[in-house]
Amino acid sequence: MIERAILNLALFVIYSISSVALAQAPQQPPTTSNPTIMAKEQVEPAQEMRNLVRDISKYARRFNRNFGIITQGGLDVLEKEDPIDTTQNSPAKTYMKSIDGISILGLNFHPPLKAKSKIITDKKIKNNLLRLANLGKKRGLKIFVTDFAENIKTAQESYNLNLANGFIPFTANSVGTDYNFNAITNILSRPINENSKNVTGLKTVQNFLYLTDSSKFDRQQDFVIAISDTNYDVIIVDVFHKGRTPYSKAAVQGMKFKKLGARRLVFAYMNIGEAENYRYYWRDTWREGEPSFISESIPANPDKHYVEYWQAGWRRIITGNTNSYIYGIVKQGFDGVILGGLDSFKFFESGS
Repeated sequence: MIERAILNLALFVIYSISSVALAQAPQQPPTTSNPTIMAKEQVEPAQEMRNLVRDISKYARRFNRNFGIITQGGLDVLEKEDPIDTTQNSPAKTYMKSIDGISILGLNFHPPLKAKSKIITDKKIKNNLLRLANLGKKRGLKIFVTDFAENIKTAQESYNLNLANGFIPFTANSVGTDYNFNAITNILSRPINENSKNVTGLKTVQNFLYLTDSSKFDRQQDFVIAISDTNYDVIIVDVFHKGRTPYSKAAVQGMKFKKLGARRLVFAYMNIGEAENYRYYWRDTWREGEPSFISESIPANPDKHYVEYWQAGWRRIITGNTNSYIYGIVKQGFDGVILGGLDSFKFFESGS
């Protein structure tokens, strides 16, 4: 009993000394890896974008293992700094395994920046895009290219260039500086390499139609009927009719058949690098810094804001739960998704 009492007394003394020492010691802020409170200087924007795309892919394929993931832009994230030789880049192999394709806007011909300006893509920019596109293509990624043309001659040149590279082409009709994707056909009126076969995966895709603006159609049914009168292998649409009402599952299913009766793929567009104030998730109280993931508005489009896409609040909107954007797309019955906004990582890398 005496020995136990002595032991208890000793433990009490040690505890008391330790408590005093801790109280007098300078307090250090807790360390955390929570993306919501990570300092900007700790963030690697390109890697965080890769992480977000991978998480979207992994989550969506929990419900549909064949769900397609195509990224729009963001070709620079296909490479990362080599861990051994920091002066060199190496392929981001793990990231590329999580996606199925890449969509490039304006590889050969971009929209005119002003009336009557040249639309031929700068040679240096084009060569870098081609290099990165071929890097993905060698690893099995499908390359979709949307060029812009004002006449049939330019459109035909665009198709020839893209087909020669083994890319899947689409040429939008650009009238002046207006290049909304609201035309039910391309400038040549019919799909290039039109075919009557069923398309159940990206491997057999030969053409596509980019049609994310359905404002010309009063009802969802009208939009579906118009699409059903075409023979494109892939249709890319917005998640919402006229930007407001989600397409019903029946409407999405109705888009999945060509005029000839064969099956095709229907992909939905989703922006993951920018918050758009006309989307369902936007709140009237939101502004730069409120919530914390909302960053500056985009100068060319004040309806959009850059987002700190690594923050937990934005990630919850995009993926990982049954209230998320991607979950809704999967449940609507889409065959895949086009992920836009990837190039926003450059805004954060620039230190803006």
